[in-house]
Amino acid sequence: MTALVQFAGVGFAVLGVAYVALPRRVHRFGFDFLRGSRSEGSEPSRAVVWAYRFIGVCLVALGLSYLF
Repeated sequence: MTALVQFAGVGFAVLGVAYVALPRRVHRFGFDFLRGSRSEGSEPSRAVVWAYRFIGVCLVALGLSYLF
């Protein structure tokens, strides 16, 4: 059971790093409510990029809490 929890922690941390490092790429397949309507264009606003980074930091913190 502990190996599964550690695996989940590593998964959360890796996903969080992706959200922090590559928020514009994550935007393409990320949360629908952050994307807005289709007519706005494909480029995310600065607020959305920072929202993805905040989500990423939270995921990294969650993943690290599972590991330690």
